[in-house]
Amino acid sequence: YILIDNGKVSIEDASSFWGMCTFTAEEKLRSQHGVCGVACIGPAGENLVYLANIMSEGRTAGRGGLGAVMGSKNLKALVVKGGKRIKIFDEKAYRTILKKIKFIIENDPFTGFDGTLSKFGTAGIVHRIRSAGILPTDDFSGRMLSFEEADKFSGESIREKFYFGRRGCYLCPTACGRRIKVRNTITKGPEYESIVMLGPNSGFYDYEEIVELALECDKLGLDTISTGNILGYARQLGIISTLKDSLKLIEEIAYNKSVFSKGVKNAAKIFGREAAEVKGLEIPAYDPRGALGIALAYATSNRGGCHLRAYTIAPEILSNPVYVDPATEVGKAEIVKRMQDVFAVYDSAIICKYHGLSLFTSLKFEIEDLAKILTSLTGFRFTNSILHEIGERIYSIERLFNVREGFTVKDDRLPGRFSLNLNKLLTEYYKLRGWIEGKPQLPLSLREVEYAGREELTITPLMKLKPPQIQVALDMDADLDTIVKVAQQSYLAGARIIEAGTPAIKRHGVDRLIPALRKVAPEALIVADMKIADAGKLEARVALRAGADIVAVLGIGGIEKIKEALGEAIRNDCAILIDLIDCEDPINRVEELIKVLKGKEDWVIFCLHRGISEQMRSRGIYNQKILISEFRRKIKGFTMAIAGGIREGTAGEIASNGVEIIIVGSAIYNSVNTMETTKRFLDEVRKMYRKID
Repeated sequence: YILIDNGKVSIEDASSFWGMCTFTAEEKLRSQHGVCGVACIGPAGENLVYLANIMSEGRTAGRGGLGAVMGSKNLKALVVKGGKRIKIFDEKAYRTILKKIKFIIENDPFTGFDGTLSKFGTAGIVHRIRSAGILPTDDFSGRMLSFEEADKFSGESIREKFYFGRRGCYLCPTACGRRIKVRNTITKGPEYESIVMLGPNSGFYDYEEIVELALECDKLGLDTISTGNILGYARQLGIISTLKDSLKLIEEIAYNKSVFSKGVKNAAKIFGREAAEVKGLEIPAYDPRGALGIALAYATSNRGGCHLRAYTIAPEILSNPVYVDPATEVGKAEIVKRMQDVFAVYDSAIICKYHGLSLFTSLKFEIEDLAKILTSLTGFRFTNSILHEIGERIYSIERLFNVREGFTVKDDRLPGRFSLNLNKLLTEYYKLRGWIEGKPQLPLSLREVEYAGREELTITPLMKLKPPQIQVALDMDADLDTIVKVAQQSYLAGARIIEAGTPAIKRHGVDRLIPALRKVAPEALIVADMKIADAGKLEARVALRAGADIVAVLGIGGIEKIKEALGEAIRNDCAILIDLIDCEDPINRVEELIKVLKGKEDWVIFCLHRGISEQMRSRGIYNQKILISEFRRKIKGFTMAIAGGIREGTAGEIASNGVEIIIVGSAIYNSVNTMETTKRFLDEVRKMYRKID
């Protein structure tokens, strides 16, 4: 086995581990080397079985026979130890984008704390796949299970009857894996693919029996998807019929004593019955007859029958990021192509595709967040378009490898028994890729990745702020030209935060107003004072889609609207301003909010605000010196704004309390000379500003 210890590589004697199952070998290697990572093969890999996998902590590099590749090199395991830190180019930007991604994942209905994956594991999709009619049964017979049949192994039933806890990859907030208690034994629970392929596709419906089959595969180092495909095939031939028969066949496969050890395609040549495979790789747990996207994905996958090259089940069945009719051909070729390119990048970066799904917002499958992670980590400039181009290049290079090895367009097909004509989709797909007769054309695009300066790595609007700033609030009931003129003059005077005030928004709408402001103030942060009181996600989206950088939400009332608006802002690399107007006890309220919003400092502004109606009865907020000072202290780490009757001569005093943003409205837009007034305000706050640590 290979040992990598803090960068030092050595080849160690594995004779004492050869022949061991994966569980025992991993346990003994860990006891010998202490804290380490172990990836090892079992008897299947040692015996060069085509469906052998690599195991690590119950997780699997499962498909395509990688375990046999290790076995062919007499390599039992890879053991890795290390304690060195990874150097990060721009740690602040890196940590900020990580916070954003973590927030999105944790609040996503699929990957979040209360989402399907966290609560029910990957088996949480069983009923949705069943109801769509694409859950395989009896070697892809096409028979649709009843609810009662499928419920025996659904995520909901597993949680109710067998659940013992969650398990996940290191630091994963989703932890979609299951720890289960079966027959008084606590063990790892199998995933959706293993459950379905070893379960109903193989004629088994008892969850405890399915678990036994899955654990046997893991122990011997076999791919559960391919094994389940083979068991279903063998059962239809009458080779097996019971759990005992199946366990015996699994053992024979692992020790290369079965015709199935070379995969179902080779076995089909002997038995004469067509198998469910593409390019020799067994088809997984989604029947392609009910979803044309996954059918095309199987056909064009470079490694054969694989759902992980383009998981079109997400849009076709799970409505992620949006719903796409599984029966339509329209747009499917582009969806498959774009997904394949994006997932090639995710695979290269070694990132979970479930988390990728939570970040997509459209069928363009945006990976801007991944681009920012890579840029801030390495210092080389990546963008969404560059990563898509890299993914396209990866996929074409893989295809060229297949072409060299003799694969042609004739191999881009599904088994004939599925009766699917993909010719139209394949023609469109090849055209989108620029392939002629299924072959990539040389030379492939190879763009050099440029070095990125740190100034390019601003992740949120608040990271661009250089306090103190004047925010010009355009609370004007005026025609659009008048409002835009005030914004332009303020911007030319140096103001870098322009607020689309509530009256202006109500009169002109965000779709007219915000683009008009952006045109005359291109480098300014545009605030949309929506005063969101409900439907935070929807209302924030409306403003952000129009081009706002910051959206205002009311601080009074329920907190859900704030969380929703914040989630939408974070997803769009924007921010929110929490307006505490009409709040009777702003200190107490901000303490409540900070408990929920701690860690979101890069996306939140707290605004202490005395409204115009209240100003009519008393003096402006500038008179509340003790309140301002206490408020600043309470929200340490967050950006603070002040609004309410601020005039020349008071703005500087407010800035001296460490207030980063002073919001000025009528004192600027009602002045005789907007530019000169704005300049005086800026000079005053810059002279008096004092940062409070």
